[in-house]
Amino acid sequence: MQNWQIKSVVAVSPTNPAEADAAYLLKVAYGDEQAQVVVEFAAPSSVASGGYAEQIVRRFLGDDEPPQRIVVERDGSVRIATSPLTGTRVARSTTGSREPQRARRRGRG
Repeated sequence: MQNWQIKSVVAVSPTNPAEADAAYLLKVAYGDEQAQVVVEFAAPSSVASGGYAEQIVRRFLGDDEPPQRIVVERDGSVRIATSPLTGTRVARSTTGSREPQRARRRGRG
């Protein structure tokens, strides 16, 4: 079984600057599907970096759908702030070819 792959990392503004002082947007892909994960570092953060954000997201690349938003707390603990989209995805199978089993559609809006 293949995992999601990180395609790019870019610094972005945190969703709430009073709570986080750094954030990174990671674009990930699984075949032709794409998703975005935002990793925010709680303020004050001394470990914020794109490389560390990648390391955090790698923990979730084997999931059917990665979380949408992750917060790295000051003590280094990781909290999923926004879970993956639910109810709109079909779980990936661990057997056989993935193409015939991938009837997922990404709704936007």
